[in-house]
Amino acid sequence: MMNKQMKLLPLLAALCLLLSACGGDSAKAFEPENAAKAVLDSGCFSVELDELDASLLYDFQGYGVDDGVVTASKAYSASGFTEQVAVLVCKDEDAAGQVKAFLEQYLSDMKDSYKDYAPAEVPKLDAAILEQRGASVLLVVPNDAAKAQSAVDGLG
Repeated sequence: MMNKQMKLLPLLAALCLLLSACGGDSAKAFEPENAAKAVLDSGCFSVELDELDASLLYDFQGYGVDDGVVTASKAYSASGFTEQVAVLVCKDEDAAGQVKAFLEQYLSDMKDSYKDYAPAEVPKLDAAILEQRGASVLLVVPNDAAKAQSAVDGLG
């Protein structure tokens, strides 16, 4: 009897790990003020960033994202550079998925426009961090990707 129980122990341990991994998003949603501040304070940017209204920084409607999808935000951008951080809270997880898809296209379009205009900025766009947690989305286009990733990882 004890031998059968010992054989089942690894299986039960694996099942517990699998269930805990499938239990939903264990990372909590990004809070705009705190998340943006943590990234700004990380030293991942080479220039000073200015706070902007996210609706001015991103053309949501131009990419087919409806008004009212983003319910709260904090965004900072460097004038003339690609470096930026934005934390966007959406009305629900589906809306956050739309915003994340929009930001993926936004990054692609930025790469296309900067490759001839300012090619030194393209590696920053290649190193961008784009992450959805629940109904929130975070975008960081850093100068120092390692520092930015460390700050994002520290957000829980």
